[in-house]
This record gives sequence, structure tokens and C-alpha cells, in this order.
Amino acid sequence: MESLAWFPGKLIRPMTKTSPLILENKRIGFLGKLGAMTRKEACQWLKQYQVTVCEKLSGDLDLVVIGADEMPDEDIQAMLHEKLRERIGNGTTLLIHEQDLWSALGLVDDPSQKQLYTPAMVASLIKTRVSAVRRWHRIGLLPSIKVAHKLPYFDFEQVQCAKQIAAWTKQGARVTDLKKQLDEFGDRIANRSLIDLDIRIDGRRILLCDEGKLIGSQGQLHLDFDEPSDGQHDPEGPPSILVMAPPGGNAGLLDVQDRPSLEIGQDSGTWTKDAMLAAAEELEDAGRIDEAIEWHRVILAKYVPTADIVFGLGELLLRSGEVQAARERFYNAIEIDEDFVEARASLGCVLAETGQLDLAVAAFEGALAKDDRYPDVHYHLARSLDELGRSDQATKHWLRFLQLSPQSPWADEALERLGRS
Repeated sequence: MESLAWFPGKLIRPMTKTSPLILENKRIGFLGKLGAMTRKEACQWLKQYQVTVCEKLSGDLDLVVIGADEMPDEDIQAMLHEKLRERIGNGTTLLIHEQDLWSALGLVDDPSQKQLYTPAMVASLIKTRVSAVRRWHRIGLLPSIKVAHKLPYFDFEQVQCAKQIAAWTKQGARVTDLKKQLDEFGDRIANRSLIDLDIRIDGRRILLCDEGKLIGSQGQLHLDFDEPSDGQHDPEGPPSILVMAPPGGNAGLLDVQDRPSLEIGQDSGTWTKDAMLAAAEELEDAGRIDEAIEWHRVILAKYVPTADIVFGLGELLLRSGEVQAARERFYNAIEIDEDFVEARASLGCVLAETGQLDLAVAAFEGALAKDDRYPDVHYHLARSLDELGRSDQATKHWLRFLQLSPQSPWADEALERLGRS
């Protein structure tokens, strides 16, 4: 699918393999270091299209290509002087991403496959909580391409898997049940993506539709007798499902055993740390945030505090409106693990939200000192700098954000902000 990006008053449509003539006799400038090849190699390819590659970003360029690797050390604001910014703003000069250029030349089949998404980006795309995405990843339900400083990155296919998980949970499936029962399917779904599975949710049962049959995670054959003719389940309750046990088993209606009470009581003192955390997550899923907070506090009281638990408590406090308490927990998480870049990013967001922009900038810069390839932080730092009237510094981070995540759900805003500066 062709990607689209908005600029003030103009719809920028990246070049495609079907319309390479747009390159002929054009003047092109590169902003930053290219990721796919050297600038010299790029010039050789572009010569075939009678393209002039300009060393300087002058005001008469037709295209400005944002490199996918590194930004130059020079002052970006000085490089994008007023005339060029004006031309970009009115659409006379097009601002495109490096992969769009290679796609136009036929050198890249699918540039979207190179795009990686952070948990916050995934959550924004599928419209769910970022804490939910982190949880899916933590329990192994949603694998990542890589993890850097505790921050997972996902590709486009994994975003689609996250969307599928979100759909299943909306149908009533519990995350822990999904993970457990999907694992139990074993070889039936080995090496298959979640988006390739035809899964039906029946209460807390996960049923696989295979060759027209509904099969449970233990191999039971399920026959649905009571589905209404319109295909919709009775809203008063789940349909009756007859479960045929595998050979040697007992036939009959089976059900997943009820979980222990999630209330904090005397018997909870024997619970393990993982069981307590699972209880807290169950409560969070049910929207019982205050109780989930108490479980986190019990964990911290009983066990040595870890950055992950402290960070999770901070997020819950933020959801419950206790902003100042959340801020202190994010500080605490960083004190426990100074490389926890997501805690630094969340701290910066809380500080920005409460109007402490200078402190927010410091928090974001601290995160980038640990991981300069964290696109969310460049985005939030650029916004904070714009709010402080430091647009010249913000420009560098808007551009770096677009380099790292050109197909982010926030890329449109970045392009618009660059057009204003």
C-alpha cells in the first residue's frame, strides 16, 4: 500500500516504481547520512535518471531526501534556510524519506518492512494501552524483533499480531489464557503467525478452526449446537459447547478452572511474586486500577524492588490520576536501573504534562544519551523544545524522528511542524 504524509496544505505522495519519470531533470539534496548505500553510490544510480545531486541544501531544490542512518552534526536549522523551508511548506520542494527514493528506483520491494515500532507506537496504531502491549511482550505472547535498553521493537507483522491479540481480548479472552492455551496447541500452530490462525473465543476457551473443525488446546473436538441462525452468540450467555475428549479421555463439558480470589487476604502471603504480579495484571485488565496498585505495593513491600515493578506502579498511578506519585516512581525506577530508557521517557512525558518543560527536556536528553535511536523520545523532545520556543533545536529532533520512524502514526505531525519552522 502506498504511504501518504501530510504537509501544510499539501498531500505528499512518495514516488513509486510505476512513476520514476518524476526524477528526470530534478535537483536533489540529501539531509543526513544514507542508510542503504554511500552518497557516491546513490549519485551513480541517480545519474541514470538525469538527476542532479546538489552538495548543499539550496533553495532551488526539487526534492530533499531524509537519510535513514544519521543526521549531520551541523546546525539543521541553518541547513534548512528560510527559502527552502518556504518551498517545502508550499509544496514546491518535496520532502521525502530515503526508502521512498529507493522504492521509486525499484531497488526496494517493500520499504515498510524496515519500519520498527515501539510499544507506544503499537498501542497508538491499534488503539490500546501501551502497558497492555508491554505485558503481551513480557509473557511471550507478542515477540519482538529486538530489545534495546529494555525497550522492545516490533515490525509490521508483529503490529498486526498485536491487533489480533487486542481483538481477542475484546471478545473476552484473558491474556494469560491466550498464552497458555496457544502454547498447548503445540505442533498444530508451530511456525504460524497469530494473524494466520482462525481462532474462536468461547468464554475462556481458545478454539482453533482447522479444516472446518473446532479444536481445543488439549485436542478436544468442539461441536457448537446452539449458535443462532444469524451467526451471533446469545448476549445472555455463551453457547453450549459439547467437548469431545481425545482418545482415552472423558467426554463431557469442560471448563477452565476458576482462578483464586484476587483479593488481598491472609492466604495471599503464600503467593509467589509472579502470582501477585499476575493478580495485579488481572485487576488492571478488569479496570480495577486501585486494587492493582495495592498489589504492586504488596510486591514492593515483600520483595526487593525492581525497576520493572516500580515502573509498572508508576504507570498505574498515572492512570488513576496520581501524577505526582507517578513521577516519583519513574524517578525511582531510573535510580534502580539508570539504563531504563522507557522510564526516562515516561518521566519526561509527565514533567511535560505538568508544565515542567525544562526538566522534561533534561529527562528526554537523558534517555537519548542511553539510546539515540528511540524515536518516541525524539518526538516528545521536539514537542517540548517547540513549546519552549526553541524551534531551531526542535528541528533536528523532528528530522531524526522521521529518519527512525517515517511510517509512525505521529509522522504527519512531524512533517507539519517542520513546515512551520
